[in-house]
This record gives sequence, C-alpha cells and structure tokens, in this order.
Amino acid sequence: MTIMQKESDMLLLNWREYWTIAVRRRWELLGPVFALGLLGCVAALVWPVRYRSEALIMVEQQKVPEQYVTPNIVADIQDRLQSMTEQILSRTRLGDLIEQFNLYPKERARMTVAERVDMMRKDITIEPARASARTGEPTAFSITYIAPQKQVAQQVVSKLTSLFIGDNLRARDQQSTDTTNFLETQLAGSRKELAETEQRLREYKMQYLGELPQQEQSNLQILSSMEAQLNTASTELDRLQQEKTYLESMRAGYRSLSPSAASPSVILAADALPQLQARLADLQSRYTDQYPEVIRTKQEIAHLQALQLQKQSSGAHSPTSSGVTEAPVAEISQPGLIEMDSRLKAVREDIENRGKGLNTLRQNIRTVQAHLNLTPVREQQLAGVTRDYENAKAQYQSLLQKESQSELATNLEKRQQGEQFRIIDAASLPEKPVEPNRAEIILGGWLLGLMSGIGLIAFKQVTDTRLYGEQDVRNITPLPILITVPELSSPGKQAIASRRHLMEALTASLLMATSMGFAAYFYYWVN
Repeated sequence: MTIMQKESDMLLLNWREYWTIAVRRRWELLGPVFALGLLGCVAALVWPVRYRSEALIMVEQQKVPEQYVTPNIVADIQDRLQSMTEQILSRTRLGDLIEQFNLYPKERARMTVAERVDMMRKDITIEPARASARTGEPTAFSITYIAPQKQVAQQVVSKLTSLFIGDNLRARDQQSTDTTNFLETQLAGSRKELAETEQRLREYKMQYLGELPQQEQSNLQILSSMEAQLNTASTELDRLQQEKTYLESMRAGYRSLSPSAASPSVILAADALPQLQARLADLQSRYTDQYPEVIRTKQEIAHLQALQLQKQSSGAHSPTSSGVTEAPVAEISQPGLIEMDSRLKAVREDIENRGKGLNTLRQNIRTVQAHLNLTPVREQQLAGVTRDYENAKAQYQSLLQKESQSELATNLEKRQQGEQFRIIDAASLPEKPVEPNRAEIILGGWLLGLMSGIGLIAFKQVTDTRLYGEQDVRNITPLPILITVPELSSPGKQAIASRRHLMEALTASLLMATSMGFAAYFYYWVN
C-alpha cells in the first residue's frame, strides 16, 4: 500500500466520521435550521413594509444664450442645490410636511417634533443623478422618500419636487432683483459723483478761461496778432506824430502869412513843398490814389504850388506895390489856416485815441503773456480735475452697462426664461416595498439556523463522553483493539427503527416544504 492510498483512506475515514456524527446528531442540526428558518419567515412577515417614491428633476439651462444676456446668478448649481436642500429640509418646512400628511403617527406620542424631523431627514435622499461631461456640474438630480404607505411616499415626493422648483424660481428672481437694485443704487451715487466732478471741471474752466492748455495755441496766435497790431499801431502813431509836426509847422507858416510878410510865405511854401512831395511818395508806396490821405496831400501840394506861383506872379508885376500883391495872399492864407487847425485837431485826437489803444493793446499783450506763463500750472491742475472726471465717467459708464445687463437678466428670470428646474420623471407610485428585503431575511434565518446547528453539534460532540465507535476507543487508549462486537437487534427493534426513520424523513420533508412554501409566499405574493 502506497503513502497516497493511506492518506486517501484516512481522508475517507474522516469524512465518514463527519457524516456519522451528522447523522447521529441530525436533530441538533435540523432543529435550529427549521426553527430559525421559520422564525425568519415570520420576521419577514411581521416586519413593517416601507415604500420608496422617486422623482427626477433636470436642470434646464438658460434659453437665451449667455453671450446676449449674462445671468446675475454666479453660484454653480451644486452650491445652489445644497443651499436649497438645507432650506427645504429645515425644521420648519419638514414640520409642516409632517403635519400636512400626518407622518409618523405612531411616533407622535413618544417622540418630539425635532426627533420626528430628524427621522424624516433620514428618509429623504437628494443626490445628483447626472453630471455634465464638460463642467462636471449636475444636470439632473433625484428626490426620494421612504414611507409606510405608497400613496404617502408619492405625495411627499411630489410636494418636495414642487418646493424645489418654486424655491429655485423665487431665489433666482429675488437674487437677480437684489442685484439690479444694488446696481441702481450704485448707479445713482455714481451719477451724482459724475455731476459733481463735471461741475468742478466746468467751474475750473470758467475760472481760468484763457489759461487752459487747450487754449495755448490760440493764445499764441492772439499774441502774435496783437504784436503785429502793436507794430502797425506804433508805426501809425509815428506817422501821426510826424503829421502832427508837419501840420504844426504848416499852421505856424499860415499864421505867419500877412500882407506885410510875403517873402516868408514864399520861403515857407518853398520849404513845405518838398516835405509834402516826400510824404506823398511815401503814402503812394503804401496806399492807392483813392486813399483819403493821398488825396489830401495832393491837394496841399497843389495849394502850395498855386500859392508859390501866385507869389512869383505878384512879385514880377509889382515888386514895390505891397497893397496890390499881399491881398490875395491873405485871402488864401485864412481858409488854409482854418483847415490846418481842423486837421491838426483831428490828428491830435487821433494820436490820443491811438495812444490809448496802444496802451490797451500792450495791457492785453501782457495779459495774454501772463496766461501763457500760467499754462503749465493750469495744465497740471486741469489734469487732476480731468482725471477725476474721467474716472467718474468711466465708473458711471461701467455701472450703467452692468445695470442694463442686470435688468435684462432680471426680466429674463421674471419671464422664467433663465435656468430652471424641470420635472423629467414625476413622483412614482411604488409597486413593491423597498423594505424589508424578505429574501435576505428568510435566507439569513436559514443560514443562521445552519450555523447554529453546526455549532450545537460541535458543542455536543465536545462535551459528550460516550464512545460511539472503534475510533473513539483508539482516541482515548493506546492499547490495541482485539475484537469488536456488532450491534445485535431483534426484528421488532428493526421495524421500530425503520418506522422512526421514516417519520423523521417525513417530518424533515414536511418542515422543508413548509419553509420553502412560506418563503415563496412571502417573496412573491406578500411583496
């Protein structure tokens, strides 16, 4: 005999011993199995049933593209869903639902309101059902509730669904309206600040008119024009001074003309004529022949030439007769003297007026020069005032744009065109209870009975001191066994044993059939 055969025989012997022990203590094994199996069936029967209703809500995105209307709500859907969940599952809201649907009536006497609210929170489950592949935000979420009655479970889920949808609409509308109101308040303050800075800028420009940087070029042009006018006026004043001198000399000459002073008048005419001719040449170089001063100078030259010719003619006819020759000179000299006085007066007045004009022009030039000197200072001051104005204007424009966008977003929310919750699957009416799981309870009862039976057999085998076979003798003594006596039984005892074995088999079969029947009944019909 090989070693492997010995080991095989020992293994078969061990399994035979196990089987012998199981057969011998069959009721220690079958009793707990059937007892706990039936107890599991009874537990599954009396265990309170609970039904679960579920609804699926989709997060529907804004209907108008965000590139046209930017929403006022910046919080992501996960945060808003968490916030709404906390609000809806608050003590006040759930307390109202418990009273409305008469939930947990058996616990009313032994539990406080807070404890029943906590119990309801545990029965409610709100979790994301779908998520966007691009942003990871949930695009749908489910609401479930477990209750002893299927209709109550459905009604509570329907109520929770309506609460979520209504709260979402109200919250978005309120948040968008609050944002718009806030921007309107900020816009009013910015508008007031802009008006104040604009008024300061206007007052500054009015106060320092002529000294502003943007007027520098025009001041330079004005200064250049004034300087040209000053040069022209100075030249004209010099001319008038010369004319005054000339007229005064002419007036003196005319006044010196008398019947006894013919010779000086000729000398005066001879001296004044070249001056007038030179003056005429100067005037003709600058003016046309129609200029009044040119015409007047020509008339004076002609008058002196006529006077000179008359003097020469009078001297040639009667050089000794003063009475005849001096009378025309006197007649000529008196109108000329009057005209000369008139012209001299006009020239003096013109010189006085032009002198005042020159003084005014010089004062204006000094004023413009002072403005130009202050331009850098005003430029720096104006830069500060302008910067405040531009900042206020930019802030006002920014707030105005934001307020306009916020108002569009608010109108969008009021028309329910923004992001909102939409029911995909309404609250379901459960067909089978979710609790208890009778199959698990029944199977657990059987497994527990089997394990209890095996444990009971092991306990009995360890504590039992009786000897049931040859191996038991070998286990307690090293002495060899010389002979074994088989069990001797009479035919009557064998018949009784056979009937007993038959009754045991029938009882075991009946218990097995009963357990299986109960299990099938609880699982298929009671559910």
